[in-house]
Amino acid sequence: MTKNTENNSGLLSIGMFENIANRSPRFHRISAMLLDHFLMCVLIIPIAILFGIILEKSGFRLNDGMISYVWVLIIFIYYNKDFFNAKSPAKRIMGYQVVDRKTEKPATELQCFVRNFTICIAWPIEVIVGFFNPERRIGDYLANTKVVSSEKEKLKTIWSDLKGTKLKMNYIGIIIFGIVYFYGLSYIIP
Repeated sequence: MTKNTENNSGLLSIGMFENIANRSPRFHRISAMLLDHFLMCVLIIPIAILFGIILEKSGFRLNDGMISYVWVLIIFIYYNKDFFNAKSPAKRIMGYQVVDRKTEKPATELQCFVRNFTICIAWPIEVIVGFFNPERRIGDYLANTKVVSSEKEKLKTIWSDLKGTKLKMNYIGIIIFGIVYFYGLSYIIP
């Protein structure tokens, strides 16, 4: 085993994903999807737990309804993983970017949000579609986007993108639309 893929803790490493992915473009794209899911869970869930602990310690009690709002916040962050420069954490590491299908320019924040709508209800199907068509999954058809190869970046580039972000009307629209969408999902999914 190479030094890159060794992992004494037993968890999957990024090097392992890259070794598997380099064997086939289809596996490369699926590996990026799975790495995204893994990274987003590793990044979001501890933050949500810390947020809950801070609220509890401050004397603010979370009831069942409030916990569902924290869950919605987690899903909302997951949906917007491609928000900065149309690259999610795994897309940065593995060298992908979401682009507008017609203009070939980086997808807008709204397009990235729309393309991730199907994740909540059709994630396994998205993986299967992504295997057969590495450029586009179901969400890409909704948002008129595709995934293309791009320059690999380090995860810390997200921080520089975050610092350079200015509030736009798109952001407010996405937040409002997200609230309505998740509120509607709360009636559909028990």
